[in-house]
This record gives sequence, C-alpha cells and structure tokens, in this order.
Amino acid sequence: MSIDDEILDLRDDLADAVIEALMESGYKDLKVEGYEDFPAPEPVNGHVPDITARNKKGITFIFEVITKEFFAEQEVADRIKAFAEFGDEAEAQFVVIVPEGEEGFASAFIEDLDIPQDSVEIWEA
Repeated sequence: MSIDDEILDLRDDLADAVIEALMESGYKDLKVEGYEDFPAPEPVNGHVPDITARNKKGITFIFEVITKEFFAEQEVADRIKAFAEFGDEAEAQFVVIVPEGEEGFASAFIEDLDIPQDSVEIWEA
C-alpha cells in the first residue's frame, strides 16, 4: 500500500467515524459524498461538501474531513473558503474535521487563508 493509499484510507476511516458519531448524536438529514447508503450533499458555493447534516435544533452543519497532507492543495483552500462564507451567510455551521493531533496545523492553515476564527470550527476525530 502506498503512502497516498494510506492517507486516503485514514481519511475514509475518519469519515466513517464522523458519520457514526453524527447519527449517534441525533443529527438528521445526513448527506455524504461518495457513500452509497446516503444521498450526496448539494453543492455549496460551487463545491460539494463531504458531509452535511442538521442538528436537533435544525441548524445545518457542513463537515469537511481533511488530513494535513490535503491542506497543500488549492482545491482544499477554495473549498474551505467557500464553506466558511456560506456558513456566515446562511447561518450554517462549518466544521473541519482532522485526525487527532492535527488541530494546530488546521488552525494555522485556516488563519493563513484570512478566514475569521468564528467562521470555522475544528474538531479532532
């Protein structure tokens, strides 16, 4: 297995854990990109999120599952900016989910994009 395959497997494992945790926490209307058991999320500002869901209060959440290796890609930066802007405009919550121990890395990356801290939450899984 190549390093790239290992990184993709880690990302998929994180996504699986997030989906399970959201369902156990009572989130509704889960939509997941690339999973046959769930409908795909609608595009948000031209990008399809990894996961969308609504919490018990009806607040829409957009979740992006990212490992530090993907932060170097322009596409990831564009997605994060688009989802943060949508969250601010639509009163939705945008959450970046990273592997345990990568929160500082994610926070620094988001800060470099000049995205206000209150526009993005970072959760470790």
